[in-house]
Amino acid sequence: MLPKGVLSFLVLIVLVQHFATVQTTNDIERPSAPSSQCTSSHESCVLRVMCEVEPRARTTLVPCLTADGLEGVCCSVAKEGKQRKTRSLPFELTQELFQNAVGEGHRVYTRKLANIDHHREVMRGGSVDTLVRQFHAPPGEPLGAEDPTAYEDMFVARSFANALNLSVAERLDLPELTLDPALRRKRCLPPRSCDPHARYRSLDGSCNNPVPARSSWGAAGYPFERLLPPAYEDGVWAPRVHSSVSGRLLASARDISVAVFPDVDRRDRKFNLLLMQFGQFMSHDFTRSASVRIGQEEVQCCNAEHSGALRGEQAHFACMPIAVSPADPFYSRFGIRCLNFVRLALARDGKCRLGYAKQLNRVTHFIDGSAVYGSNEALAASLRTFEGGRLRSSFPTGEELLPFARTRAACEPWAKACFRAGDDRVNQIVSLTEMHTLFLREHNRVATALAALNRHWDDERLYQETRRIVGAVMQKIFYNEYLPSIVGHSKARQYGLLDSHGEQTDFYSPDVKPAVFNELSGAAFRFGHSTVDGAFLIQHRHRRTELVPIQEVFLNPSRLLQRSFFDDFLFSLMDQPQQQLDDSITFGLTRLLFAGRNPFGSDLASLNIQRGRDHALRPYNDYRSWAGLERLTSFEQFGPVGARLASVYEFPDDVDLWVGGLLEPPTQDGALFGETFAAIISEQFARLKFGDRYYYTNGPRTNPGFFTGEQLRELSKVSLASVICANLDQADGFSAPRDAFRQPSEHNPPVPCQTLVGMDLSAWRGH
Repeated sequence: MLPKGVLSFLVLIVLVQHFATVQTTNDIERPSAPSSQCTSSHESCVLRVMCEVEPRARTTLVPCLTADGLEGVCCSVAKEGKQRKTRSLPFELTQELFQNAVGEGHRVYTRKLANIDHHREVMRGGSVDTLVRQFHAPPGEPLGAEDPTAYEDMFVARSFANALNLSVAERLDLPELTLDPALRRKRCLPPRSCDPHARYRSLDGSCNNPVPARSSWGAAGYPFERLLPPAYEDGVWAPRVHSSVSGRLLASARDISVAVFPDVDRRDRKFNLLLMQFGQFMSHDFTRSASVRIGQEEVQCCNAEHSGALRGEQAHFACMPIAVSPADPFYSRFGIRCLNFVRLALARDGKCRLGYAKQLNRVTHFIDGSAVYGSNEALAASLRTFEGGRLRSSFPTGEELLPFARTRAACEPWAKACFRAGDDRVNQIVSLTEMHTLFLREHNRVATALAALNRHWDDERLYQETRRIVGAVMQKIFYNEYLPSIVGHSKARQYGLLDSHGEQTDFYSPDVKPAVFNELSGAAFRFGHSTVDGAFLIQHRHRRTELVPIQEVFLNPSRLLQRSFFDDFLFSLMDQPQQQLDDSITFGLTRLLFAGRNPFGSDLASLNIQRGRDHALRPYNDYRSWAGLERLTSFEQFGPVGARLASVYEFPDDVDLWVGGLLEPPTQDGALFGETFAAIISEQFARLKFGDRYYYTNGPRTNPGFFTGEQLRELSKVSLASVICANLDQADGFSAPRDAFRQPSEHNPPVPCQTLVGMDLSAWRGH
């Protein structure tokens, strides 16, 4: 069977394009906001993200105008750190039980470490192959800090909860139990030293919030947050693997992938592959979970032949392998009965508390260009030239590319090129490497222009100012072009995601925590996997076309070494439709992920489902309720796919969040997906915007690194199309649609790059 999307492209050679004007995101007028005032004395007109409201009331909030003239709703303001009522226990008893739990947890953890040494020997008997390989950093590449004592904390929490005989619900309140301050301090992370007036945001994301106790909010190493309490089966770290209705084991993630997500070619009628690829690139800017590892070694959870899972003392404590049926329509041909899966690394609690496990985000939670620059000082320094504020690059064929990696461990052994960037996943697929190359070029282009305008600036000033500008460019494009495309313009306005271009704002709130949700990282923002095509149709100059199956360019970005490939590939990404967001996923992802030269690879759909269970995300129906929707009580309510769901799930209340959210019909206002994902994603990026003191439109009252009004007006001219045109090797003769995410059409015709004017950097002269 041909990969998804290939058949339709075999007959597509030339797209007839007509020139006409097109209305872009920047041109859309903001509708007049509601003028109703809040009548209740307990409510205020605030941004939706500040509300404290029961899920059922989410869809009935009264609209109003905030003091800043933004669209808001009438509600009571949420209080950070609100606590539920917990069981009252004698102080002396809790201290004694806690001390005993510390000893027991330490003994359990020590025993697990001893098993890991044995596990190393088991691993050395085989090899790390395509079914083991995770999205990982090459040896020696610095990432956000992982503290091994986070796992000891988890075993201590489990022992403490068992000693107190707490129910699962009570274990979620374990951090609220009173402990002696001296005991609590032993479990604290060291405080961060901050300058609240720093002009530039820190590389690791710390010190965004000027309140000292909140200085780590959103920093690299800060844990993911949750919209709803986790569904840990023991209330601490046991993953969600049983039905909440019957108590029986949930179906294997692979069985669900096979039954629910076939490979069917359905081209999107509106959006192109650039939308899909930009989404992946940006997701790497604010979320980077990573599996538990043994030093620099991958954890192996299946035996050497992948005919079964490792058991007992041979299995690592973080193993959660995916079972494969002997009747599997693909893997059975190769005797595969086990797909490798390792649980996510954990973070220590930053508030000296002991509770359920929290997954580690290794990069900053902010949209700040960390995928370009890195999320720590060491990585950032390794990417700089320390001359003229520029980033390191390479010119193997005379065209600027990313710097080459120090080792080839991040790429296939036969790859002719392997690159480095601010994020270690840069080589995952060549289209992602293309995006990294684009923004590397944008940094060096801006740095060179600033150096010519301000000859008295030294390297550090040029680097930091350029980083500040490129971060603003990424925020501007993400909030004003990308998000309205995926959540719809009305939802973007409702949550305050669109910017008033050229105007300074003061909407930052120190009470909004800018942290990425488990629900976003583990499910909602994985929606794009359905939009991936099974092949790239690359239209080279001189009318030559090349059909490249995606499995050929996993971990192999060598095509970028071809002259003019960078320009040709950008044109192709804008010209080729993405796949519809639906119940179909290309076999390139569900059978051949990282296959290399093997006839089989891993299954991304299975990994997504299993990752949601590792995160202990609650079932899909719980998030429907959170979004103000009715729970689904029968599989028939899922529509035509309901019968397939019923073949692998016992009850609608068992359906995983990623599965249900992907199958939900799109909203009526142009969103790619249904209300559940639209609400999660809109809520997420409202928090990352209104909780970011350094958000590019914020003025001097809140942002010490603010842009002037003149500079903001120049930034308002920026679009992804203008960034592309400014960084091509040969802009002459290149045309791009003004809305870079929509397929070229008579309503969105390609226009010559010379007409796509970006920002005038002379606004930064002397500042």
